[in-house]
Amino acid sequence: MSNPEDPFKSLQREAERLFHDLVYRRHPASHFVDHPWAPSADLVVTKSVARVLFELAGVPRDSISLRLVGRVLEVSGRRAPPQETPGANYHRAEIYFGEFRRLVELPWDADPGKVEAIYKEGMLEVRLKRVPAPARTEISIEGEAAAARSDPRDSH
Repeated sequence: MSNPEDPFKSLQREAERLFHDLVYRRHPASHFVDHPWAPSADLVVTKSVARVLFELAGVPRDSISLRLVGRVLEVSGRRAPPQETPGANYHRAEIYFGEFRRLVELPWDADPGKVEAIYKEGMLEVRLKRVPAPARTEISIEGEAAAARSDPRDSH
């Protein structure tokens, strides 16, 4: 029979409690960073259209937020952990839960008025159209050099 005052048993119980709290509350890695996970993303680009796919399995559509700032598309939101059966213990914890954020830089500026986002079966697809490049216009320059050519005093 073990001694209830045994410091090693007390230390073991405390370590088990800490591990339990880490696993059940958040993924262990999430304790060391502000945003514990960033969903996987694919960026497919043509000359005029970009398609960004985000893998967001288990994330409710209402908790997803999208923003376009210049050339950067940002997706953020939250995935809640599942409710576990009382007394169940994790033997492996690889799925991240909690807040997430992912930034994807586009190779060109996108038209904010022509963005489409579709969420289906845990995949978020965002389609963006490139802002057309402005036409090149030659501009004449007024100044001293032009004035010197037309100065009547130069004809003497």
